[in-house]
Amino acid sequence: MKILHALAQLPTRTGSGVYYSNVVEEFKNHDYTQAAVFAVQDDFVFDVLEKEAQYPVQFKSEILPFPIAGMSDVMPYENTIYSEMTEEMVEIWLATFKQRLLQAREEFNPDVVVLHHLWMLTSMAVEIFDDKVKIGICHNTDIRQAQQQLHMKEKYVISLHKLDAVFTLSDGQSDLVEKVFDIDKDKLVTIGGGFNQRVFHPPVNKRKSDKVELVFAAKIEQSKGAFELIKAFKKVSETKPNIHLDIIGTPNEKNEKILTDTIGDAQNINLTKITSQQVLADRLREKDIYVMASYFEGLALIAIECLACGLRVVSTEIEALMATLDGTVNNSGVIEYVPLPRLYDTDKPVEGDIPQFVDDLAKKLLVQIERIENEEPISEEVMAEINKLSWKGISAKINVAILETVESAT
Repeated sequence: MKILHALAQLPTRTGSGVYYSNVVEEFKNHDYTQAAVFAVQDDFVFDVLEKEAQYPVQFKSEILPFPIAGMSDVMPYENTIYSEMTEEMVEIWLATFKQRLLQAREEFNPDVVVLHHLWMLTSMAVEIFDDKVKIGICHNTDIRQAQQQLHMKEKYVISLHKLDAVFTLSDGQSDLVEKVFDIDKDKLVTIGGGFNQRVFHPPVNKRKSDKVELVFAAKIEQSKGAFELIKAFKKVSETKPNIHLDIIGTPNEKNEKILTDTIGDAQNINLTKITSQQVLADRLREKDIYVMASYFEGLALIAIECLACGLRVVSTEIEALMATLDGTVNNSGVIEYVPLPRLYDTDKPVEGDIPQFVDDLAKKLLVQIERIENEEPISEEVMAEINKLSWKGISAKINVAILETVESAT
């Protein structure tokens, strides 16, 4: 069976890009021939498949002179914001992706097309591959775009009902997909997401430190709670001077100023830029606690990756993450959840709720810091449950779901 994977973003550099790349990588273990359509810019190289199986769409080029359009407004690389695209930009975007999809159809002629994000690329692709088995994968940011950019959804996202199946990250996300995109609930399959077990695993020998090392690795922007995290961390530092925070990410010019102002003269906060998953994993293994203060996430895969590396986690109450981790993990103390403030426009906190959120976040940080100081171990039972969420297990679920979709569609 031949499978074409399509993503309108850069592979590997965001949660959905990592998901995309891991699906392709794990499917090498099955008897499939694969090809990939994806966005690319600058000197990015996709090495998961051989070049002959790639159909890249080159941004920042003569044909597409602007950066990749990101499903989030702030991406870990230079990007265009969908809501700020002119009609001419959208038409060029559509025409260029259409050309690549048509080329892939002519040359590769897939049996199954796996389409990431329920947005413009997927809507266009279901028409181009009308006689093929078509599977969409929701990553949550597509729901956010549809809710916030209703005019784009109504004009350019009109054929999703022709998908044969839609894979979602959680049951709660399935409910939203049915409501927002009017997709038959019988087509929705909850898959979840996983981590790359070859990259994310505990350290063999962890270096002892007299400091408790915390880490934040995400887009540095308001929706990720980055600035509230710094405020909470500084509050805890008043009573726990032996803690250190590593912020991994690349802020844009506006957010860099906010970040600098929020950090102020704190000497125990460091900003680091990392572009490789392997380097990120190596850095994570040096840390003790991962903090995810996001107001909005899809699966929050990075939290699972950190658990797989042996870290404790403090996270906001992200529904998909809480549903993915079973009771054994959620109730073990390896992860502590922080109640979200009231939100509007999907991922913006009500201003008056922020002080309480910062206080709640600081309290949970303190709980995990003291567990590290007391050298409380993470049980083998908990790690066994976490390891069930590796890509080896998730890809097996995806494979079964694809085969069942093919069977029912033919």
